[in-house]
Amino acid sequence: MLIRIEPAVPDESDAVFSVLDEAAAWLQDQGIKQWPAQFSGVDDWRAERINAHIEAGHVWVVRSRDEIAAVVTLAGPDPDYAHGWPTDADDALYIYRMAVRRAHAGRGLGTHILNWASARAAALGYSWLRLDCHRDNESLQHYYERAGFERVGTVVTSIDPGGSRPSGQTYTRGSGALYQRAAGTVQIGSDDPYDPTGEAAVWQAASELVNSVKSDDVESVVDPWNTALEQASRVLDNEARGVRQRNGVWYRVISGSTS
Repeated sequence: MLIRIEPAVPDESDAVFSVLDEAAAWLQDQGIKQWPAQFSGVDDWRAERINAHIEAGHVWVVRSRDEIAAVVTLAGPDPDYAHGWPTDADDALYIYRMAVRRAHAGRGLGTHILNWASARAAALGYSWLRLDCHRDNESLQHYYERAGFERVGTVVTSIDPGGSRPSGQTYTRGSGALYQRAAGTVQIGSDDPYDPTGEAAVWQAASELVNSVKSDDVESVVDPWNTALEQASRVLDNEARGVRQRNGVWYRVISGSTS
């Protein structure tokens, strides 16, 4: 599966909330008390943070064939947990609300996102890629541990969320299991049968990182910098395709020419 990872634009906020709502509903169906029943249409601190992250360019959409297959937020430390990290909280890039649509689940997309985020953290000069997850969700904790993250602490915090709760009524956040992995590290294991060693994932993460540093397009202007990055990204993406082809995947060539 070929993907592109790009910053969400404000006009895509509904699409971002749709992916999060789908993931939240699935968690509810599984009996996992990690996220609220839905994110959209709720006036609370979560919705405020998500909208603020979209406006700031911190929310990224993962596209597959121009469909948004997943979303993830990369931003600075959550102030509720900043004191719980073993080293400087500002020396890390933080993952929040990674969600994959069910139609794309089970394809190793989460691994690709984490590898890309790790490469981006290193490119931005950070030492760590970090996240906090639900203290009671052991399956999610094991997922991140398999992805190379190490648990480095636990923080229990209470806040006044406002919005749907009466002012002054505190809320104890379920999250607080703190995990980190060194920036720039890539998980080389893979559940992809056409990429058993994870080599293709490495090439693809590099391709996505190169593509993500393009400058903003200016209409009717050819930017040599963007052109060079697009070419480099395609070279790296072709390496990923080559690995999968050697392991048996078949790509259909679609021609746009007419006779």
